[in-house]
Amino acid sequence: MITIETEIVKRQKVIIRTSIVGIIGNFFLAAFKAFVGILTNSIAIILDAVNNFSDMLSSIVTIVGILLANKAPDRRHPMGHGRYEYLSTAIIAVIIIYIGVTAIRESINKIINPEDVSYNALSIIIVAVAIVVKIFIGIYFRKTAKKVDSDSLHASGTDALFDSVISFATLVSAIIYLTTGFKTEAYLATIISVLIIRSGLVMLREIFSVIAGE
Repeated sequence: MITIETEIVKRQKVIIRTSIVGIIGNFFLAAFKAFVGILTNSIAIILDAVNNFSDMLSSIVTIVGILLANKAPDRRHPMGHGRYEYLSTAIIAVIIIYIGVTAIRESINKIINPEDVSYNALSIIIVAVAIVVKIFIGIYFRKTAKKVDSDSLHASGTDALFDSVISFATLVSAIIYLTTGFKTEAYLATIISVLIIRSGLVMLREIFSVIAGE
C-alpha cells in the first residue's frame, strides 16, 4: 500500500532531481555565455549569462525549499512546514525582478554610452544552442511541476522560457549588427527587461495570494 509519506518522499525526489538538472544546465550556459560575452564585449550576452547564474540559484532555492517544506510537524508547527515551498517560490520571483531591474539599468546605460561589439560565428552558435537548451529546461520543469504540483518548479520553468526569449533577442540583435552594422541589442534588452520584471511581479502576486489563503 502506498502511504501519503511515501508519496511525499517520491515527490521530493522528483523535484530535487529536476532542480539538479537545472543547476547543471544553467552552470554550463552561464560559463559559456560569460566567456563569449567578455570576448565579444556584448552587454546582452553578459546579462544573459548573469540571468542563467540566477536560474542556477533559483534551483538551489527550490531544493532548500522542498527539503524544509517536507519536515515533519513539530510543537511550533503542528500543521507542518508546507508553506516553505511557497516562500521559495516568492524568493525565485524576487530574483527574477532583481535580474530585470539590473538588466534594464545596464541596457539604458549602453543606449546612452554605446560600445563596439565583435560578434563572430562562435558567439552566434553558442547563443543559438542556449535558446534550444533553455526551451528544453523550461518545458521539462513545467511538465514536472504539473506532475508533482510544485509552484517553485513552475516558477523556474517559466523563468527558463523567458530566458530563451532573451537569448533569441540577443541572437536577432547579433544578426542585425553583422548584416547592417546597426546596434539594437541594448534596445531589445531594455524591452525584454521590462517583460522580465512584469513576469516576476505577477508571479509574486500570485504566490502571495496563495500564502494569504486563496
